[in-house]
Amino acid sequence: MHRVRGERRRAQMGLREMYAALGQAVQGAPRVEVEGGRLVIERHRGVRAYSQTCIRVDCPDGEVCIEGEGLTLEALSRAEVAVRGQVQQVRLEHRRG
Repeated sequence: MHRVRGERRRAQMGLREMYAALGQAVQGAPRVEVEGGRLVIERHRGVRAYSQTCIRVDCPDGEVCIEGEGLTLEALSRAEVAVRGQVQQVRLEHRRG
């Protein structure tokens, strides 16, 4: 019984370390989520280009490229960019350098 508890405790410590490392790795990455028919990007630096078929959002490590039809900027603030329309593709293009 004691051996099982020790193994479980070591596994929990390993998971905590893994989640901490993952959090540090994605800390500066943009957060993209879809909620109620709209796409929201957090951790951005502004909109680089905008049309009804392509919206390019500047992020710390590169650009988030949203492609589709009838795209509109529903909201733009320091906290988030919200996009509506028929989204067909979302890509993260990393900066070279």
